[in-house]
This record gives sequence, structure tokens and C-alpha cells, in this order.
Amino acid sequence: MKKHFSLLLFFALNFYFSQQTEGLRIIKSKYDIEIQKVKKTYLDEVLKVPLRKRAKITIKKDSDISSLELKREQEYQEEIKKIQSAFPLSESTLMVLKDNEVTPPKYPDGIDAFRKEIINNFNIEAIRGKGKIQTTVKFIVEKDGSIIVVKGIGENENFNREAATAVLLTQKKWEPATKDGLPERAHMSIPLTLNFD
Repeated sequence: MKKHFSLLLFFALNFYFSQQTEGLRIIKSKYDIEIQKVKKTYLDEVLKVPLRKRAKITIKKDSDISSLELKREQEYQEEIKKIQSAFPLSESTLMVLKDNEVTPPKYPDGIDAFRKEIINNFNIEAIRGKGKIQTTVKFIVEKDGSIIVVKGIGENENFNREAATAVLLTQKKWEPATKDGLPERAHMSIPLTLNFD
């Protein structure tokens, strides 16, 4: 009976973990669709007016898109607060432990593909800064390959927040770490740098 309960609890937790970041993906998808609609609408309008009136239409389009991006960012932050309340962050939670017997987790297409996906998910417009800013994103890859606990650590809070959001928005699950052939929870960190010219 104890074995069956443990197995049921394991599957229930895996399902719960995988559902945590689904809310972020839904928000992203919703706003991506809205932004595309705005672009199409304004493209149709631009083609119907004389050249001298196109600038006003373009400014209005950019304003509408910025407004949608701001709303998306607010919804992201609300969703992240929900995730973080379910999985409180602390420095000890994010400490990377060294264990030579653990095979580290792997992103399905490799770490470079993971970095590319982070870059694609990044909202660069939300970052303000000068020169070079850096963050280290620390996160946990769960036993089912999902990412739940994420924190950006650096001097620029906007950059930290955007980096954490970009990691949570990645689409694919990791191959979890293993120890003695069994999945293990793993702590990961990835440095990110942004240069303002």
C-alpha cells in the first residue's frame, strides 16, 4: 500500500510541476496571437492610405504593440508570483551541489539550443541599463524534466526578472539528472550578459 501511495504521489507531483509553467506558455501564446492581429490590421491599413499618412499609422501600431507587451509582462509577473508562492525561493534551494555520481540533466537539443530559446523568449524592451549587465540564472530541473524554481541573480533587477521569465518560457522538458539510473532533481545555473552600446 505504501509503495502504491508513493508512486501515486510521484505522478501527481510530476503532473503538478508540469502544469506550473503552462500558464506562462498560455500567456505568451495569447499575446503572440494578439500582436500578430495588430500587425496584420495595421499592414492592411497602411496599404490603403497615401505614403504621407503611413507614419501616423505606424506610430499607432507601435503604441498598440507596446501596450500589449506591457500587459503580457504584467501577466507573466502575476503568474511567476503564483509559481514562486507554491515553490518558495531561498539561497539554499538554489545552491548547486556537486555530486560526482550524478549524471547532469540535458536539454534535448543541447545547451546552445536552450540559450537560443532563452534569447527568443527575452523581452529586451523591458530592460534599461548602460554598458554591460550580467545575471546568473539559477534553476532546478525536477525529476520529470520540468523547470520550476528559477531566479536571476545580478545587479539589474529588470534583467534578472526577464531572464527568469525567459527560462520559464522554454518549451521542452529536460532529460533529468540521474543517479544510479534513477531520476534526480538537479540544480543548474547559466550566465547571461547583455551589452548596451
